[in-house]
Amino acid sequence: MIKKRRWRLLTGVEPTEMDRKIMYWENKGKEVPTRKLIKTPEQIAGIRKAGVLNTAVLDEVADKIHEGMSTLEIDQIVYDFTTRHGGIPAPLNYEGFPKSVCTSINEVVCHGIPKATDILEEGDIINVDCTTILDGYYADASRMFIIGKTTPEKEQLVRVAKECLEIGAQAAVPYCFVGDIGNAIQKHADKYHYGVVRDLCGHGVGNEFHEEPDVMHFGKKGTGMLLVPGMVFTIEPMINMGSWKVFTDADDPYGWEVISYDEKPSAQWEHTFLMTEEGLEILTR
Repeated sequence: MIKKRRWRLLTGVEPTEMDRKIMYWENKGKEVPTRKLIKTPEQIAGIRKAGVLNTAVLDEVADKIHEGMSTLEIDQIVYDFTTRHGGIPAPLNYEGFPKSVCTSINEVVCHGIPKATDILEEGDIINVDCTTILDGYYADASRMFIIGKTTPEKEQLVRVAKECLEIGAQAAVPYCFVGDIGNAIQKHADKYHYGVVRDLCGHGVGNEFHEEPDVMHFGKKGTGMLLVPGMVFTIEPMINMGSWKVFTDADDPYGWEVISYDEKPSAQWEHTFLMTEEGLEILTR
């Protein structure tokens, strides 16, 4: 148990109101963030700028994506736009990932690798997942795109996946827990008998590509890490039309592409968020 006097001895300063709230939950045995996870105003300003560029990259993709183009062309758009504006595509060469963006079509849940042979067709749904480094800071977001006219079932999946992101964000208030987000998302997806992917999650971001906490998109209220003002993280639910289970494509030589277990369509939306005293601020769209 960390008491006020011990805190002063450890830090040399009086605890702030936020420090006292963190200590309260830590004394109750809850997982709480380290100081490293609470961003400084300077860091937040840098992440916010990276978020502006990341959003602009996805806007550029939205303006140019069309039936008949390859996912490799999307990758080139992302690389050219990002570097032209002083940024670095974070996925490029990250742990062996060979491209600048993830392009996941239909049953590919996430981490789809852009290819010249993957041609967008009428009715496809595709997730474009973009992470940008600007001046050493990271921002991360993904969007779904429907190519031409698709089925009502796919349209509903894309819509509900976006609603899951929005509902998860609404559940995230200062001094709530990560599990509150996942619980809200799971309840909404369950209404449609969709599977919420459990093997992948959102994450802290900003100073690095992936930081603590892991933001699971299912679970129980009051579990996981305490979320406090100054923390930056993604919410990015992956919603499957069928089972929540997934597998890694054995034909992918890089070991990245994740596919729904029953090979039914999957959809995902993602924002980077800053927790403030008033609630979440969206840093990427």
